[in-house]
Amino acid sequence: MIKNFLNQYINRLPKPLRNKFIVVSLFFVLWMAFFDKHSLYKQYKLQATLQELKTKHVYYKEEITKDTKKGLELSTDDKSLEKFAREEHLMKRWDEDIFVIVEKKK
Repeated sequence: MIKNFLNQYINRLPKPLRNKFIVVSLFFVLWMAFFDKHSLYKQYKLQATLQELKTKHVYYKEEITKDTKKGLELSTDDKSLEKFAREEHLMKRWDEDIFVIVEKKK
């Protein structure tokens, strides 16, 4: 009885879906595309992450070159070292007074 029901159901399917090789191949493709550890969605996300990391890599390379130039300039030029100390660290000479003016935000 159950066998007749299954045979009747299977006979309703189109001819290509009755072929077990096509069914297994289709199942394999669907599994690899959606459910596998390396699915298409995960590959897309990994590719987006890779692009973001490449962009950050370029940015940080540029920052490193700028900081290297600035460090070289600070180590060789006394005037630039004094300017940096005064602006960044609010250092002063012994006979000076420094007033820091902070504007209130509206």
